[in-house]
Amino acid sequence: MHPADCEHLPAAGALRGSVIVLHGYGASGAVHAGDGRAFAEHGVEVLLPDAPGHGCRNDGRLAKLALLDDGRRRAAILDIARQWIPEVRMLAAERRARGARRVVVVGTSMGGFAALGALRAPRVLDAVAALLTSPELLDEEDLPQERPPVLIGVADRDEAVPPGPAKAFAARIDAELHEYPHSEHLMREVDWLDLWSQTASFVRRNLSLA
Repeated sequence: MHPADCEHLPAAGALRGSVIVLHGYGASGAVHAGDGRAFAEHGVEVLLPDAPGHGCRNDGRLAKLALLDDGRRRAAILDIARQWIPEVRMLAAERRARGARRVVVVGTSMGGFAALGALRAPRVLDAVAALLTSPELLDEEDLPQERPPVLIGVADRDEAVPPGPAKAFAARIDAELHEYPHSEHLMREVDWLDLWSQTASFVRRNLSLA
């Protein structure tokens, strides 16, 4: 299935910007339909693609992964994110060919692994927000010389994806960092709402709409 065959909040008016929202493991693009409305502006579309094996692309793998121990399941999740990276980059290039002057990616958890992995050269993204994730799928030597702006959001009590690597990465590349000391991977509602609000502001700035 083509990654463009996904949940889609179309732009009102002529397309000038695209926001691609990447979901977490076990979910689907549709779960972020409400969240995606935070990015809605005149001329901006929001794409909510399903990861390989997820949502409308369900191929039975999630049921098998549920039977694995934690270590092997985590490796399998990283493999899904790794498969997603070229699709995300292709989708971004296609949106630009359709008229989007700027393309921003927002990824959460597994989607964040893919979002950061998609930063590699050649540059196809204008900004990336990666939440509750880690830069494990990105070799920093592969970053484009003109790195796009990056936002990192972490929960300090996150045991599923410990925040240390993401915080260190944010410091190395001078990313915008938002930390939540009282939240775990499943964030407190008040923290999640604040992080999503910060992310929406970041997206609007980098679509040149703020």
